[in-house]
Amino acid sequence: MNIKWLIRMLQATAITVTMAAVCQELEKPKEERKWYGQVVGFIPYDFRLPTIERLKESYWNQYESRVFSPEVFGVGWAINFHALLEKIKLIKESDGSEEDFLMPGSHMKEVLTHALEAE
Repeated sequence: MNIKWLIRMLQATAITVTMAAVCQELEKPKEERKWYGQVVGFIPYDFRLPTIERLKESYWNQYESRVFSPEVFGVGWAINFHALLEKIKLIKESDGSEEDFLMPGSHMKEVLTHALEAE
């Protein structure tokens, strides 16, 4: 299989889904447009300006167990790294905060070292 063909198909799909999301919003009356929601029934989109709160909610949400969360801006999903690290047993529920993840200090190094030694 030609890899260029696969890449072009993925690009065409991404463009089509993005256009569908924009058209979905433009079909609504102006006062009902939220610029976020789902297209094709399950693909999330959000065209609002990102905020720090939404970035944390998507990429480091300690209160959500799903690894994939809606993207902060655009179409598709983001990776909730807190849930991912919990699932692969590198951190426990009580270990690590978003500050530890973004600016790893001695506590996070300790957590990761302990997780690797446990294997």
